[in-house]
Amino acid sequence: MGNSTLVFGRVVRAAADTEYIVDDRPNSGLLRPLTKLGGDEWGTLGTVLHLSRIPYEEPGAD
Repeated sequence: MGNSTLVFGRVVRAAADTEYIVDDRPNSGLLRPLTKLGGDEWGTLGTVLHLSRIPYEEPGAD
């Protein structure tokens, strides 16, 4: 990658303080995570959209 280093990894465990857990899930609004973009650039989560999942149906369930 030119004069840069590219790192790939796999998250095997994560932890969050209980004050950031809402309905048994980490709350991104409370955590306010950052993303590392490159060089001196960082990003924030921005607007979070809540979209309902499409219900799963077994094939031939009609």
